[in-house]
Amino acid sequence: MSGRRLKLRKIRDVLRYKYEYGLSHTKIAGALGVGKGSVHNIIERFSKSGHTWPLPENLSDSDLESWLYPETADKHHQNATLDMDYLEKELRRPHVTLQLLYEEYRAEHPDGLSRSVFYERFSKYRLKKPDMKVIHKGGDLLFVDFSGDGLEYIDRETGEIHSVELFVCSWGASSYSYAECLETQRIEDFIPCHPMCFEYFGAVPHGLVPDNLKSGVKKACRYDPVLNPLYRKMAEHYGTAIIPTRVRKPKDKAVVESNVLHIQRFILGRLRNREFFSLSEINEAVWENLKEFNIRPMKDYGGMSRKERFLEIDLPYAKPLPAKRFMITDIKFNLRVAPNYHIRYKDHYYSVPWEYVRKRVDVYQVGNIIEIYHDNCHVCRHRFGTRRYHYTTVTEHMPKEHRFVRGWSKGWFIFEAGKTGPGTAEAVKTIMEQKEHIQQGFNASLGVLRFAKLYSPKRLENACLRALHFKNVSYHSIKTILEQKLDEEPLIKTGKTAQRTLFHDNIRGAEYYKYQERINYNA
Repeated sequence: MSGRRLKLRKIRDVLRYKYEYGLSHTKIAGALGVGKGSVHNIIERFSKSGHTWPLPENLSDSDLESWLYPETADKHHQNATLDMDYLEKELRRPHVTLQLLYEEYRAEHPDGLSRSVFYERFSKYRLKKPDMKVIHKGGDLLFVDFSGDGLEYIDRETGEIHSVELFVCSWGASSYSYAECLETQRIEDFIPCHPMCFEYFGAVPHGLVPDNLKSGVKKACRYDPVLNPLYRKMAEHYGTAIIPTRVRKPKDKAVVESNVLHIQRFILGRLRNREFFSLSEINEAVWENLKEFNIRPMKDYGGMSRKERFLEIDLPYAKPLPAKRFMITDIKFNLRVAPNYHIRYKDHYYSVPWEYVRKRVDVYQVGNIIEIYHDNCHVCRHRFGTRRYHYTTVTEHMPKEHRFVRGWSKGWFIFEAGKTGPGTAEAVKTIMEQKEHIQQGFNASLGVLRFAKLYSPKRLENACLRALHFKNVSYHSIKTILEQKLDEEPLIKTGKTAQRTLFHDNIRGAEYYKYQERINYNA
């Protein structure tokens, strides 16, 4: 028979049958169903241990084992040592297993410990932390994560290879899962896939458990994380809560971590040799395999599939889908309305009613529509402007006679410019007239008036006169004149000027042409 040790319970029975009942080794072996040699070995070891029967009442199994199988009896085990701190440190590194460490150990020590003893010693050294089995309630939590591995497709036009990210979410109770490939993990891709997965499930969970990626959590914190505004708005629309995991705590989302691994093996493994030419083509293949993944029987749950468990456990207790899908694609909070009653959003300027000047507004982008809110009340909407640094202005948003709440107007700017000189006043008037709306010239006019402080009123007046002379009046042209000190040079006179006579061997002069005329006439 093999030298495998008997369980401590049977060892106690062998000793009791021998010393309490006086049975022979043969009868003990037959009664306990063990080998006669094993019985003999136990009795011999107990005799050599120096202890007597009966055993102490409070003797533990570990102490009894140490009596019968002292480590000092194995010279090889006694002399072999392991660097436990090194093993513990290496196991924390990615892709390192205890089997790999044992193979490296045997490469250095060919006559070292056997695999079973190596594992046994490490397990005794390592402090085992108790794991709490989390029982998830039906319909409660949906765990969200990205797979470390993904797929790729080839652009037919350029031949460029694009790698895509695999988004996975799983219910805590049933492990029913959804998967989709995205171009990136950025918020413009991350947010829209949530409505897709809710519609796939036909229900909304009471809570979402994402990782701490920037698209979902702006600032990670164990106690009070700061959520991305758009992610929070999406959760409000569906009536669910966001509960980010703790940083570097993968056990907080063990359900989805496990399903990510299963999906990698089940879906990515099946698609590893396929060639794709678009993201939609990849997703069609992923969803086809996902359907099979969710209806596959699970051995640990009596052959029930994830879908069957979802229909029985999660769906009855989850929240219903809202009537409308979440459509907001971007959010900016707390934007200040400028003095010209415009806000700047993605390098374009949009007007709001002039009464909201210097107030704070929120901007929601829904596709190509810009919705503006103040104090959670709708103010106005615009079409998304694609031209950078251009204005979208609604006439109704402008104050009467273009007056501004601070008293700014076309006349006010011209009056202020007149304090510097008539040239400056005329330049400001020209700048105002060039704009589609007068208020759009306020900033440029303010910039021109500011040059009087940066340089001097005299230089500003000369620069404006020069810009007017060359009919190129703008903030930038006046700025260039001042920076290059062109205002210090005299303007070219438009009247008649004295002509200078040039003398040179190659210059024929007026007398030459008069002589030619006489020759031609006589001819």
